[in-house]
Parts: sequence; structure tokens; C-alpha cells
Amino acid sequence: MRSKLNFSNVLSFLISALPFVIYQFMYSTMPRNIAIHYNFNDVADRFVDKSNPEVWLLCGFSFISFIIMLTLQPYFSRQFKSEKGSAIMESLPGLFTLLITLVFSIIGICFLLKA
Repeated sequence: MRSKLNFSNVLSFLISALPFVIYQFMYSTMPRNIAIHYNFNDVADRFVDKSNPEVWLLCGFSFISFIIMLTLQPYFSRQFKSEKGSAIMESLPGLFTLLITLVFSIIGICFLLKA
């Protein structure tokens, strides 16, 4: 079963691409070494070069979560089927995708802004 192209999926994709866009704009102004891990006291304890693949991975968590949620949408659609076929129940898989993508995108953006 193929997931249909709808507004929430398109919006989720755009939100998942946002950390990459911000990274590209900030790249020239970022310091050479950026903090990639913080301890419980909010003190940076691991630094990498700004072009390190780990930075791309942190930016890509939102896109990875979008892909995972997109592949799970058919399962969620079957779980939320109602006899009445209400519009709210049918839109829940797309809203879940949007919510999860938004959370991971915010995490990636906060990481970039703190760098």
C-alpha cells in the first residue's frame, strides 16, 4: 500500500530539510571545531570539525525520522481505520509523521544554533 502525497507529508519533508538548509547557510560563519556532545552539566565534552559526517548525521535525524514515519504510515492507517471513516482518524498518520519530524528537526536546529 503506497502512502498518498498529502499536505502533511509535503510539510514534513520541508521541515526535515530545514536543518540542512540552516547548516549550509551557517557553515561559513561556524567555528572550525564545533561541540557535538554535551554532558549533564551542559558543558561540551566532544568536539569535531564542522565538515565531519557526524554533523550531517545530526542534521539528518529529522530526515531519517521522516522516512521511518513515512514507511510506517500504511501500518498506522490500518490501525486507525474506523467504521465511520472520519477525516480526523484518516489524517492521524500524517499528523504523527509531522509531529515526529518536527521534534527531530527542532533538535537539529538547536544543535546548529548552539554551535
